[in-house]
Parts: sequence; structure tokens; C-alpha cells
Amino acid sequence: MIKNKKKILIFFTLICLPILVISTPDWLKINGTSPCWPVIFLLPFSLKNTPKRSAIVSIILGGFIDSFIVSDISYIPSLLILSLFWSQYGLHNKKIEFFLNLGLMAIFGAGLVGLSMWVQKIILYGFLRNNWFHTWSLSVLISEVIITGLVAPFVSSWLLLAYKKTN
Repeated sequence: MIKNKKKILIFFTLICLPILVISTPDWLKINGTSPCWPVIFLLPFSLKNTPKRSAIVSIILGGFIDSFIVSDISYIPSLLILSLFWSQYGLHNKKIEFFLNLGLMAIFGAGLVGLSMWVQKIILYGFLRNNWFHTWSLSVLISEVIITGLVAPFVSSWLLLAYKKTN
């Protein structure tokens, strides 16, 4: 019975993630920018698993999300760093006291992912070093961090509770 619930949770997560990445509802966007869904889905898994397991899942999740994006930049480096950090935090702090802590961790995670994307674009496309590009990138980064911080406490805490019940 427990194995079936875990399979249902994994299936639900794998189905919802691409749907949310591709077609986030308009009421979950700020200035047309949706939340950083890979961060929201990686956070509860990394808090409850070892660094090795969460690193493997972050690489798979990064590759999965990169398959939807037509670009030379990748989610994998930033998600790998986040998974290792969050799994260490989860091993030392066995209990999350307040669900807004998940929002704060998601804010830092979305900021790291956004900065990683920004730096990768600067490195790959050196000609994009003008003020318009940086203004636009900063606006998108701030919008993504804010909406991820608002959505993450609800979605990540729900996933964390569902993951606790299946173990």
C-alpha cells in the first residue's frame, strides 16, 4: 500500500511538472513570469533525502526541464548546488518548524537559478552585455523570485507532507 502511494506521488509530480512549466495559469504569474517550478518540486525531495540521492534527482530534473527549453543554457548546475545544500540542511535539521521557511529557501533557490541562467547567457552570448539585457534580466529575476517565494510554501509543504506520509 505504501509503495503504491509513493508511485502515485511520483507519477503525479512527473505529470504536473511539465504541465506547470509549459502552461502556468495567468493568476500565478507576475509580469508574465511564472514561478521556478523545478525549485519548488526539488525542495521537499532534497530536504528528506541524502545528498547523493538528491544530487541524482536534481540532474535528472534539470535534464527533464532542459528538454522543454530550446536554449544553450541549463538548469543542471544550479539545481545540483541547491540539492546538495538543501539535503545537508535537511540532514542536520530534522524538522521544519514553520512552513514559511520553505518559502525563504525557495526564494534563495530561485535567485540562484536565475543568477545561474543570467551568468550562462552572459558567458555564451558576449554580445548581450548592454543595459537593456541587464535591465530585462533583473526584472525577470525579481519577478520570478517573488512569485516563487509566494507559491513555494503552499506547494512544497504539501509535497513535504505527502512525502512524509509515504515513508
